Amino acid sequence: MEKQGASVADRPRMIAAGEIFTGGLSILLAPVGDRLRRMRRALHTHLQPKAVEEYQPLQMSHAKDTVLNILDDPYNFQNHATTQVLP
Repeated sequence: MEKQGASVADRPRMIAAGEIFTGGLSILLAPVGDRLRRMRRALHTHLQPKAVEEYQPLQMSHAKDTVLNILDDPYNFQNHATTQVLP
């Protein structure tokens, strides 16, 4: 089975979940091939321990803002807890 790893590693095509819902950009549902290798390489470089350390100030700032927003308006906590893309 080790020698046949490349032929059994592919996933079945999921049109609804893999292409329509995610626009084909989900690494979990990507078929084996060049696109999967490129996505893994892009993720791998940003998830190394040295790179992750650089995210700490941004994460801490976002966490503080979320807590303060929830304290100011506790009835709207779901909207405060959803991650917003910053401009």
